[in-house]
Amino acid sequence: MKKRFIFECCVGLIMVIAIYFFGVKGLAAITFLAAHPFIGKKESDERENQLFYKVGNYTAGASLLAATLIYYFSDQVISGHLVGNHWFGLLIASFLMAHGVSGLIIFRDADRLG
Repeated sequence: MKKRFIFECCVGLIMVIAIYFFGVKGLAAITFLAAHPFIGKKESDERENQLFYKVGNYTAGASLLAATLIYYFSDQVISGHLVGNHWFGLLIASFLMAHGVSGLIIFRDADRLG
């Protein structure tokens, strides 16, 4: 599972960088997610399923915070691109990064506890 969360973080970061360098064309970086099913594939047990749902709850909160920040900074111009014009791609990238980071934190804590 950890490999999948690290992969999501990396794809999210690549998407943010690609959007700021290439604008709308940077959204093509989401195609890296096509490799997601082949990374760390294994059957999960009941404990991992519960932790995965917990990760989803944290991701929802972090994504809501990211959406608020993107809205707040929508008038800013970064690298010649208006943040408000790329809100959807930035929201997807922030979701992927939030999901990856929260997954790594939750599963790290679960490994330490048990």
